[in-house]
Amino acid sequence: MTMTRTKGLLIAFAIVGLVLFSFLCLMVASTVVSLASAGPAATATRIESGSILVVDLSRPLGEAGARQSGFEGIFGSPMHPLPAWEAAAAVRKAGDDERVSAILLRGGFEGSLSSLDMLRDALDDARKAGKPIYAQLGSANERMLWLASVADEIWLDPLGFVEFDGWFGDVLYFGDALKQLGAEVQVTRVGKYKSAVEPYMLGHMSDENREQLTEMLRGIENKILGDIAAARGLELDALKRSSVEKGWFSAREAVEAKLATHAAPYADLLAKLRTAAGVDAGDELPELKLSKYARSVRKSPKSGECVQVVIADGEIVDGSSNVGIGGDDLADELRAAREDDDVRAVVMRVDSPGGSATASDVIRAEVLALRAAGKPVVISMGSLAASGGYWISANADAIVAQPHTLTGSIGVFGMLPNVQELGERYGLRAERVATSPLAGVGSLWKRLDERQLALVQGFVDEIYERFLDLVSEGRKLERETVQEIAQGRVWTGARAKEIGLVDELGGLELAIEIARERAELGDKAVVRYPQRKVEWFEEFIEAMLEEEDLLEARSPSLVALERAAQLQRTLEQIATTPRVLARLPFEFSAR
Repeated sequence: MTMTRTKGLLIAFAIVGLVLFSFLCLMVASTVVSLASAGPAATATRIESGSILVVDLSRPLGEAGARQSGFEGIFGSPMHPLPAWEAAAAVRKAGDDERVSAILLRGGFEGSLSSLDMLRDALDDARKAGKPIYAQLGSANERMLWLASVADEIWLDPLGFVEFDGWFGDVLYFGDALKQLGAEVQVTRVGKYKSAVEPYMLGHMSDENREQLTEMLRGIENKILGDIAAARGLELDALKRSSVEKGWFSAREAVEAKLATHAAPYADLLAKLRTAAGVDAGDELPELKLSKYARSVRKSPKSGECVQVVIADGEIVDGSSNVGIGGDDLADELRAAREDDDVRAVVMRVDSPGGSATASDVIRAEVLALRAAGKPVVISMGSLAASGGYWISANADAIVAQPHTLTGSIGVFGMLPNVQELGERYGLRAERVATSPLAGVGSLWKRLDERQLALVQGFVDEIYERFLDLVSEGRKLERETVQEIAQGRVWTGARAKEIGLVDELGGLELAIEIARERAELGDKAVVRYPQRKVEWFEEFIEAMLEEEDLLEARSPSLVALERAAQLQRTLEQIATTPRVLARLPFEFSAR
């Protein structure tokens, strides 16, 4: 490269950097002006009379919300900035807020079913409180229609449609591809339904896995269609027939079938919203984003006796972690609740596929310590509370699951990949030097022999036996009964209640109610939710992003990349972890 060309590139980079810096400065300056004009007490949040609260879930709604700080908004956090409980609380607050004239659902309807269920219940409460709710879907599927079904009016674009063709889930199998590459995964496991390792061993789905997945999908479908039928005054059997016989509805057909109320342009809905907000045609609609409204009504936790809510969201890993559930981190939270005299009971909201068995046991020990200290622990299960997620739940005072929760998966496995054949195919050969024939269990370059596999299998068996014991003890079930319903099988929350793995069906609110009763607290006792510690500058950045409408924005082109990255992370966690795992037996997304 010539000196002239190098100099030109440096100048170009400098110009680009200067433009970006200038843009950021303008954003900061404009936000400072807005903050100053709004007054110091409001932190740039002034709610106009007649505001339309806009609930846009283009970013998926999750149990914990965006994990880090407001800086995530700059780099495109995949998660909605609000945790599900705070989004639901803000919607309920809006139901009684005279400044909010209506609630508008639009944009994406992404998120876990448990998180969306929490929000849906809050929307229903707001509607019952007299707040008009409108949903603008464009086109819709069963999940979107389910969330919107509590609205007073559901608007579809005239050329839109409703996809009403049932539920499915794809499980990707790698077994045949690995064989062709010359790679292999050696497995130790317990439980005929423990199929976490199937994709690495087989080229097709086992009958046992197909059986449990089909039952799970039917459970989810019954929940979703049942809610739609109840909300829209329709027959459940008729909806089920529609998914088999009809499949897709045009906007006009959806209105005729009472799945929606309008097939009309968005401009017509805007005209109605302007009337509701009391603004003239052509004037700007006073829209208020959900995240901004939540910030405005957010309050510091009250002092006094309380129920502490703890969020356990993600894969369970050893030690501390900024991603998922660090075993030590969650144990510290539970320990702090035990040592806090104001905390009389704990509700742990679990949404986890499991993970490390050792980290799960660290968390379980703190659950037992809370109970020993006379503080009841109630589990509220989200979309997932399986394997390690059930391990940390089994010894609570009570377990509340949602009908579509995936739970159980009482089983253990170890997975030990090797690429010996692949390496030798390309001229790579690992020569081993060791002090014992049992050494080298964690190596990728040598296939394990029978003695080494037996060594790992022995630990898997031992941990599985411990799993059965703690479930038997915690659920007060005969061990033979636990062994029969275990086997690594995954159950829906509805089925788990029938077989004794959970106590009640319901959401977070029911779990809090049970915790209050167990702790002999009144109905109005304080509920303390997790508080994210945000420095003043991070809070300023969040306010700035809200002013520029960037906090909830999400590029559609990132969705596929995010899903691919999640799959890649999961494969790495499973395939490169030599520990024994208690984890949900597959990556499965029902849609």
